[in-house]
Amino acid sequence: MSDPLSWYSMLRVLAGLALVLVVLFLLLRVLRRLQPGLAGSREDFRVLASLALSPRERLLLLQLGEQQLLLGAGVQGLRCLHVLPRPLAQRPGAPVAPSFAAWLQRAGQAARVSPSPSSDEHR
Repeated sequence: MSDPLSWYSMLRVLAGLALVLVVLFLLLRVLRRLQPGLAGSREDFRVLASLALSPRERLLLLQLGEQQLLLGAGVQGLRCLHVLPRPLAQRPGAPVAPSFAAWLQRAGQAARVSPSPSSDEHR
């Protein structure tokens, strides 16, 4: 009687898994090329600033080429509030809207620096 976990059967399973992963990778690559809007951020379109007015409403300052737009985002959708006649000056060297990744990294560093008070109680 043959062992159900023989090297040959393990090799077949791993080869099948590798084939599925390669097919998925190639399919995602083709889809990304067909829809260039999903490929990443474009240089001529970016969010310069974001201000939360409430948990469901925000003000967004967008840069579209040479033009800047002030948008309101809420439950009802997006609405263009104002088209700025001349672009607002940005502070050099500092991003206006920090990314979530930068915030998460700062929060993780602050948590590592400060010891938790509950850890001293259990000793």
